[in-house]
Amino acid sequence: MNIFVLNGSPKGESSNTFKVTTAFLEGLNSNEEHNIEIINISKAKIDHCHGCFACWTKTPGKCVIKDDMNGFIEKYIKADLIVWSFPLYYFGMPSKIKAFLDRLLPTNLPYMDLNADGTSGHAPRYDLSHQRHVLISTCGFYATKHNYDALISQFEILCGDKLTKILKAEGELLKVPQLKGKISEYLAHVKQAGLEYSKTGKIEVDTQEKLNELLYPPDVFVKMADRKSTRLNS
Repeated sequence: MNIFVLNGSPKGESSNTFKVTTAFLEGLNSNEEHNIEIINISKAKIDHCHGCFACWTKTPGKCVIKDDMNGFIEKYIKADLIVWSFPLYYFGMPSKIKAFLDRLLPTNLPYMDLNADGTSGHAPRYDLSHQRHVLISTCGFYATKHNYDALISQFEILCGDKLTKILKAEGELLKVPQLKGKISEYLAHVKQAGLEYSKTGKIEVDTQEKLNELLYPPDVFVKMADRKSTRLNS
């Protein structure tokens, strides 16, 4: 399986989210060795979409901007699994991976579909029916509700029933040395999730429940987070 990993954290490989992603990839490869390619979005040359629509009119399927995206689009099309790895930034994704997403416009046709349910969209230029997507993200809140709603909705529209999510609340705790035991236990569950996904294309319910468990109760976590904020502002 060709796996294309988009590390969208501005912190690159030192990000909390990428720790989770690494454990998931280890689980995937423990069942069967896959062809995994990782790109660090923060280090890539990705301009923002200019909105010129040349990729639909003048150069169909090709962006006229000369940067890394044309090569990335080729890798994206060939991938069987896309792993989106990034932290939550203000109810959405970091700006540079949003630019990556915007620049996927050449993979769509300009013609508009009229769907039976009243929605509309653009048909894909390429056959991507084989593709699946995994969204891995951490955030600094103790709850995903109302924080991830917009992002989840966006990815569910983009990916439909081919989307699997690993969302880790209290993600800032993944870099606390004193919590090594709790962190190792959580990452072991993530690795198990990767193993299950490699075998069946899904994460078992029991494993998903373990992934959703908090490292600390909300009231304790809030006190810890507030103390840290106080130190940062002092």
